[in-house]
Amino acid sequence: MSIITLQNFIDHHKPGELTQIPGRDLIESYRTLLPDSLLELWEKTGIGAYSNGLIQIINPGDYKRALYDWLMLDDEDPSRLPIAISSFGTIFYYRKLSDEGDEDIAYIDPHVSGTDVLAWSLESFFNDYLCNEENISSSLDPDLFDKALRKEGQLDKNQMYLFAPALRLGSQRDIKFIKRGDTLVHLDILLQLALDN
Repeated sequence: MSIITLQNFIDHHKPGELTQIPGRDLIESYRTLLPDSLLELWEKTGIGAYSNGLIQIINPGDYKRALYDWLMLDDEDPSRLPIAISSFGTIFYYRKLSDEGDEDIAYIDPHVSGTDVLAWSLESFFNDYLCNEENISSSLDPDLFDKALRKEGQLDKNQMYLFAPALRLGSQRDIKFIKRGDTLVHLDILLQLALDN
């Protein structure tokens, strides 16, 4: 296989068996909205689970509404697109900041409404941030992921590990509270809990 722009990410986070190459129409629909390096990743290794599901590269269309709801946006904003999601439902999204190429990657942790900018370019996010062990530990929680994988089994497409009850309702980031469920349904539940608090 030839070397691609996000090769360092692939070397650290191997694509899973269920990762699929999207159709040409989907790739072309994002040609002017997302960096070529991400589209190349879609074309070469696909959308789906990487590192056994520790992180999933996603079709933005599947998660746009969830992201915009969390950002309190009524209308679609093509300058903000979800590109990946952690096994625990953290949404990583691309922000095109200007027509001159300014961009960054931000995140939303739906369990505690945490948000911040993680990298000032998509390439830096994938090849540097997600390949740094300290960042992997803080953003993806691989230790808890490994326990969840053993307890609940492999995540299917559009699934996440969740806390039952939710952290906002008194749970803890502990394996005994972890279940497996539908990502979009649970992101909506967590949003409603956030709005109620």
